[in-house]
Amino acid sequence: MADAIGSGFEAEPLKGGEAEGGVSKKKSCAEKLGLPHLTGWRTAAFLLSLFLCLAVVFAFSFILPCPVRPQYFSTWNRTLPDAATYDFLAVEDTNEDKVLDVLFIYKDSEASRNTCLSEDLSIPCLVLTAADGTDGKTLWKRPLEAEFDWVECGVKGLGHRGTGCLVAHADNLTAVDKKTGEVRWQRSRSTVLNGNLPLISIQDLNADKADDFAILSYNPEAPSITPIPSELVFFSGKSGDQIGSKVNVGMDGVFGHQQFKTASGAPYLLLLTKSGLYAVSLQHLTKMANLTSALKEEKSWKEKSDRNTGLISLYQSDSLKRVMVFPGSSSPSLLVQTDSSVSLLHTDKLKIAWSTNTSALLSAPTFGQFNKDGIPDIMIEEDIGHKTKRVLVLSGSSGVVLWEMNLLFWTPSPRPGSVLTLNTYSVFMLWGQSPSHDNQTNENEMHSSFLLHPRYSQLLLERRNPAQNIMSFKATLLERGRHAGYLVLSGPDGRQHAGLGETEPVILTKRKIKGDVPESTVLRVGAESAVEEAEVKEAFYRLRFSDKLY
Repeated sequence: MADAIGSGFEAEPLKGGEAEGGVSKKKSCAEKLGLPHLTGWRTAAFLLSLFLCLAVVFAFSFILPCPVRPQYFSTWNRTLPDAATYDFLAVEDTNEDKVLDVLFIYKDSEASRNTCLSEDLSIPCLVLTAADGTDGKTLWKRPLEAEFDWVECGVKGLGHRGTGCLVAHADNLTAVDKKTGEVRWQRSRSTVLNGNLPLISIQDLNADKADDFAILSYNPEAPSITPIPSELVFFSGKSGDQIGSKVNVGMDGVFGHQQFKTASGAPYLLLLTKSGLYAVSLQHLTKMANLTSALKEEKSWKEKSDRNTGLISLYQSDSLKRVMVFPGSSSPSLLVQTDSSVSLLHTDKLKIAWSTNTSALLSAPTFGQFNKDGIPDIMIEEDIGHKTKRVLVLSGSSGVVLWEMNLLFWTPSPRPGSVLTLNTYSVFMLWGQSPSHDNQTNENEMHSSFLLHPRYSQLLLERRNPAQNIMSFKATLLERGRHAGYLVLSGPDGRQHAGLGETEPVILTKRKIKGDVPESTVLRVGAESAVEEAEVKEAFYRLRFSDKLY
């Protein structure tokens, strides 16, 4: 009987509330509250959330397009027959693909006949053009009335739509949108017919929420016996209208100018004159124009200024040629060029840090890193006669000569260029002709470009090029951290030719710097070096470039 009862218990499952031995078991709190049922809902919510997350990831990964890095040609060119061009090249990202595009201007008769006539312009007319930095194709063209005076791009506030280009041509000032080529505004330039570059940028003066600018008028070619007063006119960047009154800066014989900020950020206008270098604060000039501004002045400079004119004497010289803002120094400094020297002027104490004797320079100095001290160095080109130039690199910290060599040159001689690398030194590019090619029969048919690597300065890479009339040259970085290239604009000079019936076309060429390496041969500089050609070329191939520009 006992066995029968036991097997009965095993065959029947326990009833709810009954424990073994017949003892009743109470329901738990979870069972009373129905939590087993809630746990199922929790599982369903979790699975639904997981599904939604996976769906979002799937959408962003596969459905939405990923950013595509623009593909570019290492070399491209634009050819414009029967045209003439000018010394102007600018780079701006006009189509917002993160690759800089190329802006240039030319005067054309036939190829742009329809373009000129569409705007009721006489032929030939000027054509401001944006070329795609990736392949050279035209992004937009803006026909303008001839004749050409000057153009500056990257001007803030034009048309209240970021930066644009301001063109001085015929009797007009024309603001052109860099993205579309549309004319934002056009005004008469009767008040600034003798206006000169660079433009003077200034914060909003007329409360229209756009930056403004000023133009300084003078005649740099005027003889000293008939000085022309230098006058400053302020303009609205948004509308192009004159704001305030015209200002006489109080200095005659001006032949150049530069905008400058002191260590405290106070904006000044530098004036290059027959007697030396002077400065006047923009705060003083806006006040004279009856404009209200929040601009400040440098205390130490204000104490030295003339009470009536506001002028401050920075450097006295009767042979001043050029002044450039020295980049990258802890204290703002100026590179001052005269007929016989190049000097570094510290502006905080108005003292010369160093001075190096030179002869006549062929072009403006070029900044770049040659040694390892972190201070920009200076490449200059001296005319030493007999169509020969001496190329020197001066130390930015002391002015001593770090490197030099002689090259033959032609006129016009393009200014050297440089691109900074991530290794804290720059690659320099210069033009000329090796003396070893002087006796060759085709010397007038070939010119050379040279690449200088500061760590292999005993060797240059030389690439032979067909002779061309180079109007403008620029070495630059066309894409952030990469795509180091150079631009060459060649053809007849628009200031000397009408652009009709010319036998030589205008050609805009873009080349990748590394693309020149396999086409180059080695030119040895100075003493013999054990470094082989392959080693130098490999060093160029390994270069990675910095976004910092000088």
